Amino acid sequence: MQAMSNMTATTADAAVALRGALRTPAGAVHWSDAAAPAPALAWRHAARAAPALTVKMLDGFRVWQGSEPLLALPHGRVRALLKLLLLQRRRPISRTRLAALFWPEADADSARNNLHVALHRLRRALGSAARLHLGDEGYQLVTPGEAWLDTEQFVQHAEAGLHEERAGRAPEAIAQYEAALALYHRDLLEEGEWENALAAEAQALRDRLNEVLERLAALREQRADWHDCLRVGLRHLSLDESNELAHQRLMRCYGRLGQVQMAEQQYRQCVQALRQRLDLAPSTETTMLYRRIATRCAA
Repeated sequence: MQAMSNMTATTADAAVALRGALRTPAGAVHWSDAAAPAPALAWRHAARAAPALTVKMLDGFRVWQGSEPLLALPHGRVRALLKLLLLQRRRPISRTRLAALFWPEADADSARNNLHVALHRLRRALGSAARLHLGDEGYQLVTPGEAWLDTEQFVQHAEAGLHEERAGRAPEAIAQYEAALALYHRDLLEEGEWENALAAEAQALRDRLNEVLERLAALREQRADWHDCLRVGLRHLSLDESNELAHQRLMRCYGRLGQVQMAEQQYRQCVQALRQRLDLAPSTETTMLYRRIATRCAA
């Protein structure tokens, strides 16, 4: 928003035009290239061009240089190191921190040597797709042009959704939250010995996903979008089967749809999950909710 405020009037108008063009169905055109001013053409052509580097980490780990996939991605520690540098690409990471994360059992000299070898392998794997810059504060991954990361896009959509929600624009908030969910297919961590170095980043993304699901489900429920509320609520519950509030929301949705048997089934799943995972019984509120649904449907 700050960058937008610093635009010239011509560039700002071009940005508005471009946003409209991007929302237009395929084949429709708002204005032709011949008629568009130079700043608008620059924005439009930039939107068409593939980023210099495209990275997906929330649907398996894949990297593209332009439109070409990088097929020789590293494995093990070097793979986890690449992920960390991508996730933290906007700030340098010190040698000390990298050594401590990836070689916690080694002495300082051995850890530094191991890091040097790993970084050499990483440079070879990346080729011209990105380079490692070493500054006073540590290592930083630098791309030759724009980079697109699904992790960053996910967070941006989540933050935009929260902004729209706080401004009282529920439809816009829902659209942003749904866009965030569309990017998050699976957790950052893969099965591997060295993925523990990414545990903090993975948990932060998972916490944000939990927040998006909770807010989106609440908005869907407020708008009586019962089927969409169920869809989001079920995904929310998949993060934590003992989430009693998610069970309650699903029960309310089933009740509103007149599906009392599904509400009863959800209540029993809640009882079982709380008992097995937390050794707890459901709250009085949950039990009373189920009874109200059963009584209302029976009547």
